Amino acid sequence: MRSLPLRPVARLLLVALAPLALDGCVSIGVSRAPLVPPGAPAPPAGALAVSVFEKAGDRDAGRVAPFPVLSELARVTGSGEEAVGRSMAPAWSLADVPPGTYRLRVTRRLTPEGDIVALENPGDKTFEVPAGEKTTVSVVLKKVPVFWIVVAALTVVALVVLAISGARRLPPPPPLPPLPPVFVVIPVGGRGESGPPAPGAADVFPAKGSVVSARRVTVTFLLSAPLAPDGIGDNAVLAVGSKSGEIAGAVSYVARDGLLRFAPSSDFSPGETVTVTLDLSKLRGAGGKEGSGRVSTSFLVPVARE
Repeated sequence: MRSLPLRPVARLLLVALAPLALDGCVSIGVSRAPLVPPGAPAPPAGALAVSVFEKAGDRDAGRVAPFPVLSELARVTGSGEEAVGRSMAPAWSLADVPPGTYRLRVTRRLTPEGDIVALENPGDKTFEVPAGEKTTVSVVLKKVPVFWIVVAALTVVALVVLAISGARRLPPPPPLPPLPPVFVVIPVGGRGESGPPAPGAADVFPAKGSVVSARRVTVTFLLSAPLAPDGIGDNAVLAVGSKSGEIAGAVSYVARDGLLRFAPSSDFSPGETVTVTLDLSKLRGAGGKEGSGRVSTSFLVPVARE
């Protein structure tokens, strides 16, 4: 039987392996686009959008990570770093960002149970935010096994050899889809206010209206200002189940991430709706200011499987 020509077979194999070569080779990418049309006066500030993906295929499809990701943005100055904001959303944005050098750290995530765990492949990137431009940072978390990294390297080398030898060019990759909707990021540092601001809450896990996948979930509130060492008053958090009634638990504060957490002392009842309310008036910030109002979330606990 006549064997197939080596070059076409090699080309087909390389085309099949090319997506694997791209998966995970770049963990963080930075791109920029003008904020205004050409000829229009450029604004004095820039903008920033951050999206976190599990793997390169999710990035290409525009599917952000399906779990909360803890990230922090700092501005790099001649005297060090100045904290700018933090988020636990897999996608977020900031407008009116002063031009300069910034550093993004993406290091931990929340599990379905609400536990904080280190990312297998954390991200750390320093980049520029120019005036008049939107800077987009895409973080890919998934590690690629060493085997596939070797395959990727061999694939790239072979593609270069084929190109040099006059092989027909491969079609260009399709353009990336638009970024998904962005979520909130919490500015830190007060932004010109007199003294540290009063504590507030701008995000919570589990999200309101969600269905949790675990029977016992630690509810996490992202606070907008740091708390005093004794800044959590009695009964600051109230948890009530539609079947269980009031749910006991422990309240704690993670200063590093600005997170207030409620860990229930027992499992939720299957099929019930749990409502957790944070009374901000019982929180005291680092500067002595108390919060105001309440923030609540309600989520459904799955029914037990037969």
